[in-house]
Amino acid sequence: MAKRKLTSLRSVLLRYLLLCGGGCALILVLWWGIFMRLIDVGFLLPAVASAQACANARETVAAVTAETFDSNQISDLCRWAVVQDGTVLQTNMTTRQLKIALNTFHGGSGNLGYTQYQYDVKMADGSFCLLQYNYAVPYADPALRDTLPDFQTCYILLLAALILVWLGWQTHCTVRVFAAETACLHRAVDAIAAQQPERIDAYGARLREFSATLHAMQTMGRELTNSLQSQWRMEQQRAEQIAALTHDLKTPLSIIQGNADLLAEDALSADQQTQVEAILRGTDRAQQYLAALRTAGAAPAVQAPLASHTLTARLAQTASALCAPAGIQFILQEEWQGTIRAAENDLLRAAENLLDNAAAHTPRGGTVTLTVVRENNSFILRVTDTGPGFTAEALARAGEMFYTDAARSDSSHQGLGLYSARRPLQPTAVPCGYITPPAAAPSFACQFVNKLRNYKKMTKRS
Repeated sequence: MAKRKLTSLRSVLLRYLLLCGGGCALILVLWWGIFMRLIDVGFLLPAVASAQACANARETVAAVTAETFDSNQISDLCRWAVVQDGTVLQTNMTTRQLKIALNTFHGGSGNLGYTQYQYDVKMADGSFCLLQYNYAVPYADPALRDTLPDFQTCYILLLAALILVWLGWQTHCTVRVFAAETACLHRAVDAIAAQQPERIDAYGARLREFSATLHAMQTMGRELTNSLQSQWRMEQQRAEQIAALTHDLKTPLSIIQGNADLLAEDALSADQQTQVEAILRGTDRAQQYLAALRTAGAAPAVQAPLASHTLTARLAQTASALCAPAGIQFILQEEWQGTIRAAENDLLRAAENLLDNAAAHTPRGGTVTLTVVRENNSFILRVTDTGPGFTAEALARAGEMFYTDAARSDSSHQGLGLYSARRPLQPTAVPCGYITPPAAAPSFACQFVNKLRNYKKMTKRS
C-alpha cells in the first residue's frame, strides 16, 4: 500500500485550536455586522435612544403638575408613574415594575439590575414622576416591542448557540480523526491476537505518532509469531525426542526383565531371590513410567479408592531395594491404615522420588524411615533420613528443575528427584490422594524430613 502523507499530532491539535478560535472570532464579527445593519435600516434603535427619550421626559414633567400631566408627551421607550403624597395617581408600569420603582423612590435597593435606570423627577406642584428606562437595543416598531421577546436577550442566546454549534462541529471532526487512528490500532491488536501480523496495515494511519506505533506493533507481532513458531517447533522436537527415547528404552528394559525372569526360574538363595524380585519390580515400574511418559500431556490421572496399606507395602518394597545394596537400614512406621482416593501412579512416583533422594544421600550404616500417619483429614507419607542435610539455599530451591546442591550431589544427579516429587503435589494439579470419606476439605501431604543444618522440615502440600 502506498504511503500516506503523515501529519503530526501537534499539527492536528493546533489546527483544532485555530479553527475553534478563528471561527468564533469570525462569527462575532459577522454577528456584529448584522446587528449594526439592523440599526442602519431602522429595524432596531440604538441603546442610547431610551436614555435620550427619558432625558427629554424629565424636562417635560418638571414643568407640569399632577393634574396637567399628559402621558402622550412621554415616549413609549420610558416607563412612568405619578406619585402624590405616597399615592400612585397614574402609571404605565406593571405591578412588579411599580413595586421596584416605589422601593427605589423610598430609598430601598430597588433591584433595578444592570441595564435599568430610574429618575425621580419633582413636578411643579411637589408631586413626583418616576421615570424608568432600559439601556438596551429596542425594536423600532412599538408593536414588536409588545409582542416579541427582548431583542438583546435573543441576540446573545443566538450568538452563544452559533458558537457552540461551531465548536461542537470542530470537536466532532477532530474526534473522528482520532477514532480512525485508534481503529487502526484495534485492528492491529486483533491481528496480533490472531497471530497474523501481515494483516497489520502499518501505512493505514494518518498521524505520524500512530503510524510509528503501528510499525512497532507490526514488528512486535512478527517477532511474537516467530517466537511462537520456534517454540512450537521446539515442543515438537522435544516430543519426538521423548517418543524416540521411550522407544529406545523399551529394548534394554525388556532385556533386563527377560534375564531377571530367567534368573527367577533358577535355584536361588533367599537373598538372591529377593534381589531378583526387586529387579522385576523396578523394571515393571520403569515400564509404567515409560507408558506415562508416552501419554504426557494427556488428561490428569483419575483418582480411585486405594487401600493405604497396599500403597505402603509397595513403597516399603521399593525402599528396601534402594537401601539394602547401600548398607542403609530401612524402617517402616505405619501408624494409620485406611482407604484413600488417589491417583496411584502419581502418588507412587512422588513418594518413590523422595525415598530415592533419601537413600542417595544417606551414608552407609544410616537410616531411612517411612512414616505413615493421619493428621486431621490428611494422609501423610513422611520420609526421614540421617543424611548430611540441606543448605539454606538447597532447601529453598529443592523443588526447582535441574537444581542440584553442590555439597550433596555428584554428576549422576540431574536435579530431577525432588522436582518430580513436587510436581504431582502442585496446587494446580489434581491432589494425589485424601482420606475417604473426607470430613473437611481433603488434602494430601508428602513430606521429606532430613537432619538439616539450620532447618528441621521441608513439606510439600497440595
